[in-house]
Amino acid sequence: MIYGGPEFDRIPNIMDLRNKLQNTLESGRISTYTDSKEIDTAIANLINALFSNIDSPKNLSFISEKTPWNILFFEELFQVFPDAHFMMVLRNPLDVFSSMKKVAQRAKKKGIQPPDFTTNFKTAVAYMEAVYDIMERLRFEHPERFLLVRYEDLLDNLEEETRRICTYLKIEWSEKMMAFNEMEHPGEKTMTANDIWYSKSSFNANPKEVKKMAKTPSLTYIEKTFITYMFRKNTFVNSDQRYLQEPNLIEKIVGRLILNDYTSNYRFQKSPKRILG
Repeated sequence: MIYGGPEFDRIPNIMDLRNKLQNTLESGRISTYTDSKEIDTAIANLINALFSNIDSPKNLSFISEKTPWNILFFEELFQVFPDAHFMMVLRNPLDVFSSMKKVAQRAKKKGIQPPDFTTNFKTAVAYMEAVYDIMERLRFEHPERFLLVRYEDLLDNLEEETRRICTYLKIEWSEKMMAFNEMEHPGEKTMTANDIWYSKSSFNANPKEVKKMAKTPSLTYIEKTFITYMFRKNTFVNSDQRYLQEPNLIEKIVGRLILNDYTSNYRFQKSPKRILG
């Protein structure tokens, strides 16, 4: 009932066009042609049309589109798709950047330039900070349309968490969700094309294998200290100190010293709208 295809990549580009159209409308330049509702309807129709030829059973209830940058446009997507459901998988910030670093290492071995947020912990923190702010706001404003799933809970309690997801989507739970790694996935070809984001073995790993791989952090002292310093009091990501403990005095001093450069050169002054070129 759920089609989880490869990342479409271009939802952010389309939403960027939507925002530009809405801004031009507000200036009065195109009010003769259209209005705000018609713009959003046209954008929704475009996206729906691009997904209309999916080769899958016709009894689909949901199409799952998981391009990571979509999250920066969730607020707009809430408006364009009022019947859509939104989910965020939250993970320990230390493990998030550790995973990013491994992507950068694999990319460099292939002679490919890795994304900036995988090589610079301050850039990564800036994006994480922006994302957590968006998610906290949307979870408060649209609790019935927003589901938070913790990555670690998914690995530890797969059945319980997948049942919770199905309840949220109002569909029947399937035993196949316990063996998702044994199912063919239309996104495998693109996600494992160059072994940077996933290898074939990691893409098809079962939860126990994933859990084992997730326990191999590769952070420097500075990276770990600053990420901890930045998010240990963040009520969205670290409620009840689930992920990050209060740093000691020396770690706080180190964190404050890095904060000056981070605030001046990396922190976003407004929510970023990153799109593919």
